[in-house]
Amino acid sequence: MTQTAAGASGELLQPLGPELIEQYRRDGYVLLPPDFLPRDVLDVTAAVMPEVLAEDSPARILERDGSTVRSVYGLHRSRPEISALTRLPALLGAVRQLLGDDVYVHQSKVNIKAPFAGDQWEWHQDYVYWLQGDGIHRPDLVNVAVFLDEVTEFNGPLTFVPGSHAEGLLAGADVDGMPLGYEDAPAWVATLTADEKFQVRPSVIEDLARTNGLVSPKGPAGSILLFHPNILHSSAANISPFRRAMLLFVYNSVSNSPQGIAEPRPDFLADPETVALQPL
Repeated sequence: MTQTAAGASGELLQPLGPELIEQYRRDGYVLLPPDFLPRDVLDVTAAVMPEVLAEDSPARILERDGSTVRSVYGLHRSRPEISALTRLPALLGAVRQLLGDDVYVHQSKVNIKAPFAGDQWEWHQDYVYWLQGDGIHRPDLVNVAVFLDEVTEFNGPLTFVPGSHAEGLLAGADVDGMPLGYEDAPAWVATLTADEKFQVRPSVIEDLARTNGLVSPKGPAGSILLFHPNILHSSAANISPFRRAMLLFVYNSVSNSPQGIAEPRPDFLADPETVALQPL
């Protein structure tokens, strides 16, 4: 994989200026342009994605129709090409700037919203799943989403309540049972479907949205979206004829490693290897 001039091999960058760091702290997210990463990142991902989506494994989650791929998890563990992307100096440098610590990848996945068939993601916060399911006791994580396709207002962009991460964990409910269409799946699948297991109350969402507004970051393929694990977010169904795919890496501080879980989730959902990543 090629490196940009600013990302020579082995160098730990500090690519985020003070304004971007302040935006992340204030709003809970920041959107970076496609030239933030090497030009061939999309080519590398496109080359492995057909095989990733075709492989029938527990790490592949389907939509309710039982045939459309929704997500595939654990790619940084199963695909060397994807593992290499997690160690790009610009990505590691940005995440370390935000967390102030060495990091590892706790979880990775590709989320696919197929044309006309990609389902919603209900309003939720990510961190509660890692707290309750994986024993991660501080929200010292950063989500990194690489747009594999252009993201528009039509193909199901992420929608944020900016600044909602500052509220901490929001009032919600733990929904019992399995979602419709997944009744025979393992229990951990309930956290990965269109029906969120940990749901935020509509009144809480309304109050925050009326105060803070709503925003849907959009951009061309190759754009990079960094967002806080406690930011309140959702995404609508893909009503367009165009795919919306995102590659997501969840970076966690090495000092925030999972603890105290008697029955850990599968490795492709919660990586047990918490060794600090080194840049390429």
